[in-house]
Amino acid sequence: MIKEIPVLIIGGGSVGLSLSAELGWRDVDNLVVEQNETLNPHPRANAVANRTMEYYRRWGIDQALTEAGVPPDHPADYYWVSSLYGRELHHVSLPPFKKMREVHKNGPKIREEHTWSPYLKTITGQNEVEKQLLSYVHSRPSSELLFNKKLIGFHQDADGVDCDLECKTTGVRETIRCRFLVACDGGRSFVRQQMGVGLSGRSNLARFVSIYFSAPNFKNCHKFGQANIFFPLHRDYAGFILNWDGGTTFTYHLMLSDQQQWDRMDPIQAIERVLGSHTEIEVMSAQPWTAHALVADQYRDGRVFLAGDAAHLFSPTGGFGMNTGVSDIINLAWKLEAVLEGWGGEYLLDSYFSERHTIGVRNTREAADCFDCLNDVMVYGDELDEEGPTGDRFREELGRVLKDQEKLISSSGTLLGYRYEGSPIVVSDGTPEPKDDPRKYVPVARPGHRAPHIWLEEGVSILDKLGKGFTLFKFTAIDTHLLEESAECVGLPLEVVSITNTAAADLYDANLVLVRPDLMIAWRSDNLPDQLPDLLNQVRGAYQ
Repeated sequence: MIKEIPVLIIGGGSVGLSLSAELGWRDVDNLVVEQNETLNPHPRANAVANRTMEYYRRWGIDQALTEAGVPPDHPADYYWVSSLYGRELHHVSLPPFKKMREVHKNGPKIREEHTWSPYLKTITGQNEVEKQLLSYVHSRPSSELLFNKKLIGFHQDADGVDCDLECKTTGVRETIRCRFLVACDGGRSFVRQQMGVGLSGRSNLARFVSIYFSAPNFKNCHKFGQANIFFPLHRDYAGFILNWDGGTTFTYHLMLSDQQQWDRMDPIQAIERVLGSHTEIEVMSAQPWTAHALVADQYRDGRVFLAGDAAHLFSPTGGFGMNTGVSDIINLAWKLEAVLEGWGGEYLLDSYFSERHTIGVRNTREAADCFDCLNDVMVYGDELDEEGPTGDRFREELGRVLKDQEKLISSSGTLLGYRYEGSPIVVSDGTPEPKDDPRKYVPVARPGHRAPHIWLEEGVSILDKLGKGFTLFKFTAIDTHLLEESAECVGLPLEVVSITNTAAADLYDANLVLVRPDLMIAWRSDNLPDQLPDLLNQVRGAYQ
């Protein structure tokens, strides 16, 4: 007999595991198949965005992630240097994570970056993220993961998708039928290729080799302080060095010239060249990668969907790739659940592309702009360290340029300020759209935007009041029983939550605010509309 499953996920990386975790949290049966025999031990991405941590907070894995990487009491420092034996050219220090957990006395407006979310970026390797995700997936009865399974073909009809799998160790083949197939199978996505979906944007921005290594005495080999990231700008060492712990384990992403081949390089020699000295080094792994700014032209074909790197390929500058992928699947998961349960409208799944494709284009362009800015200052040589007035003037001018590059690490505007402007399942309130600034996030409860965070009491964010379905925040004593009855009639899950916090009421700026299952604002008003069915039908995708 052919095994059947509501949702089959291809790819067990961070995005595929996050989708399985979100569906498992929602008690939606799902299966992940991963062609490798285990998780990728190479760290790759180094920053879990504040928005991603807000999702992970709901599953209870946020604390484990903050403890898995750079210690939470360490300041988040970033250095732009000529080399690790050369000069400091620019330096940024952000508050440690522990400061983020303090309760802030919120006024009517939240101004400081560390009050925009319960988190800043959490510096944890993607390998550690995937370990925590895998553990959570294993804890959910409705989620299952199989390693060494490869998708070799699929065919869909009006009711589902037949997926042909092959075991990589035995060669045994089987067919699994699913209601929906979601491809989280990376930048070279087999599913995307079989769908015939093209990519648009910029390709081959640069080639890199990523060297994952341990150096117990690394911090004593240079004069700079401990840092989350070093950016060596000298053209011979151009790239970035990411710290994964208290200062002993790193990844050096070295930009390759046209003539260099990553597998012909001596990784230890490359590390010692930028360090300017010999030290004990153990190389755990080295992997090549190429920076792109590409987005799939379609995210959906019938019952087959693309997410994560299968839908968009990034330059890692800014830390948007994995985090954009996780927001993809948070957007998609509740819509799949809604259709599986029967309350999702006919056009609900169409909104996945209309909402997320725009963000894919926005975020890949911003990452590429960050890369271009960094690449533009990685063309210099020994003049970076030149002594005397000429060298001082050069570095002073360069320092002003580098000041503008702080959006590489201070990017809450990009990570929190995205919005689904013009979405068919968002009810506009006619208010003007705030500027979309990559560094500056504007906390606003405008429909189509993220539900803004505010502390209600010590350790309790307003985001903690949001459930698995729709949540209606009620800031005044309005009778909402007619809306609740209308929601029940169409099967839409709705919880009404009364909020008495004055600062929260000022922030949300309406008596009633409807928040979607993906923590985005669907509607707000001071009063219930006359036609309640129209409101609910729009937000559940019953209208085109």
